[in-house]
Amino acid sequence: MPKLPLPIKIACLLVGLVFGTIILIYAKELLLPAIIAALLSLLLFPVYKRLIKWKVPNVLSVVITMLVVVVLIVVIAVIVSSQLKMLIADISSRSGTIDAKFATLQNYLSSHLNMDSATVGTYLAEGKEKLIGIGGNLASGAISTTTSFMGNLLLIIIYIFCFLLYNNSFRTFAFALLRTEKHEEATSLISHVQKLVQNYLVGLFTVILIIGTLNSIGLLIIGIPHAIFFAFFAGMLTVIPYIGISIGASLPVVYCLLTKDSLLPAVGVVAIMISVQFFESNFITPRIVGSKVSINPFVAIVVLLIGSELWGIPGMALSIPLTAILKLLLDSRPQTKPIGYFLGSELTDDKNDPAKFFAKVEQAEENTKQK
Repeated sequence: MPKLPLPIKIACLLVGLVFGTIILIYAKELLLPAIIAALLSLLLFPVYKRLIKWKVPNVLSVVITMLVVVVLIVVIAVIVSSQLKMLIADISSRSGTIDAKFATLQNYLSSHLNMDSATVGTYLAEGKEKLIGIGGNLASGAISTTTSFMGNLLLIIIYIFCFLLYNNSFRTFAFALLRTEKHEEATSLISHVQKLVQNYLVGLFTVILIIGTLNSIGLLIIGIPHAIFFAFFAGMLTVIPYIGISIGASLPVVYCLLTKDSLLPAVGVVAIMISVQFFESNFITPRIVGSKVSINPFVAIVVLLIGSELWGIPGMALSIPLTAILKLLLDSRPQTKPIGYFLGSELTDDKNDPAKFFAKVEQAEENTKQK
């Protein structure tokens, strides 16, 4: 087959990117649950495989594995809902304190902006009404999102069940599309992808547990109510790299500003969250998760933004593991290995020699041609 000129290759790549983006946007409702289910299936596969080795029938092995998932989801949902109810009840009981905060703010603004108290009060009242309106929209949006999530959750569970139950059939179908001499290579690639996803997700859950524990200790020391909820809420947002903890810190800070008489609790929350984020970014995540996913920071930020634009918060959470899988697939072929090099941490590693890397790529291409 003749080698295509570079301009034609670039044109084909751009066309593929355009059509791929259109598919990702308009097939979100179909693809998002399937991708989440596929990643979780890879995480749960060792449990299922262990049951199979213990001579448990295939269907029963899948059912037991799924029961573990359902129990965990129910336990987490019950804990989160109870904590949210306590938080909402606490804020409602402090309405007098919150009104006093607005009154103090009104006096401060009127004395420093050379405006009479009535005018400032009018502006604050309008702002409060808008805030209530936004709150109502957020509440209705939350109900809609929760309903959608529950529907997707059921779909995800069904997908996981099917992926585990028919995993051998899927593998057989994939191998039927390949030449016999490619089966060993495909088996190795599937094994590497499975190991990558398992290590990444287990590492991510470990990081969430560590971050939540550190945040809890810090918030409990300075006496913040609902410390464990705030701490693990921020910890769970580490699924969004770089900015997750910062988003999670905003909730306890706003709570402290509205309910405390002093700024010190809010300052303490910021100090704790910044310290934990520094520790997480420089020591915890690089050692636990970073070694599993070799994506350089520039590409990580770009794919985070792309994921956010395409699929919102779920897209941001999925962008890093999907990019890591893409890099693994690109690295498996000499023709696409340079793209994998660009995505990976090799690009920003001062100890890496690009000349040696591309020399190996050229040698691999020569070996492929000879075969």
